[in-house]
Amino acid sequence: MVAFTNYREWGCNTVMTDFSAPYLPLLVVTIVCAIGLALGHIFLLARRKDLGSEARLPRQLILFVMTVLSLVLMLIVAPLPDATRNNILTLMGIALSAVIALASTSFVTNFMAAVMLRVTRPFGVGDFIRVGELFGKVSERGLFDTEIQTESRELIAIPNATFITQSVSVARSSGVIISTTLSLGYDISCDEVEPLMLAAAQGAGLSDPYVHIIALGDFSVSYRVCGLLTDLEGIITARSRLHHQLLYSLHGAGFEIASPTITRHITQSEDYKVIPKSSHVAPEDNGVQAEEIVFDKANEIARMESLRGELQARVRQLKESSGDGPELAPILEQLKRLEEELKALRKQS
Repeated sequence: MVAFTNYREWGCNTVMTDFSAPYLPLLVVTIVCAIGLALGHIFLLARRKDLGSEARLPRQLILFVMTVLSLVLMLIVAPLPDATRNNILTLMGIALSAVIALASTSFVTNFMAAVMLRVTRPFGVGDFIRVGELFGKVSERGLFDTEIQTESRELIAIPNATFITQSVSVARSSGVIISTTLSLGYDISCDEVEPLMLAAAQGAGLSDPYVHIIALGDFSVSYRVCGLLTDLEGIITARSRLHHQLLYSLHGAGFEIASPTITRHITQSEDYKVIPKSSHVAPEDNGVQAEEIVFDKANEIARMESLRGELQARVRQLKESSGDGPELAPILEQLKRLEEELKALRKQS
């Protein structure tokens, strides 16, 4: 009876072994792939909750590729007929190609544009740019769009493909030219008004000012007053200040800015001039910096990005010189807090 029982057990085990042998590679590959995907999710995403959307997307793409490769590997080792396996692989390839083809029109275009912008680096966070009719300060650069903060404090997301198809003007960090145009009558000598215009540009805080005569109209002469602004943080205020200084300088000297195109329609004596009655006191600064209000998010992100770069450079320097010394811990803690603040700031709309 014992021998019979042992025979039955041996026969059952043999049958189970023969049955499970073809599926053993599939089981092993499935376990390995599941462990690999779990570890990849933990190290790429779960442990880096402070990452923004731009930094998370490449990691998510890596996990997606790992998942597709795992499915293909499991299908290869599965105990299926060759014809069935080939048909399934072909179907998966067609489905994946169809998805990519349908989504690639804008997805791939903007993604490749982002790659191109990172290679050429025409601008960065904190730079003033003009695209078409839009002017503002770059607050974020993503894989599919770039966010700028405009003069009206709006946040506008521009697809990256726009920067490839349209020309982009970038304010140089060394300074930009601030200019304005005005027209004066032919009865006013340019030798008299040009020194006043140059003084107005200097009074507005512009360096190396110059004046160009850009047009000789039917009734007036058009002038362009220009100067170099080295502090880009005051680019909006500088234009307003230049206009103020021109009004103060020309009106104070008794010159009429309104061209004869306007004054010809006013029934007045020949000695009448369109100049407001005032004490012609130089405009005072009220202490409000428009750029601090308009570009608040862009300014803060640019400042924090710069600080993060300095801290990261300091960490690398300390690791190279003294390893994991006591000076490293507070810097790493400060860098961690900065990353959290930067993440919260990017979520603000």
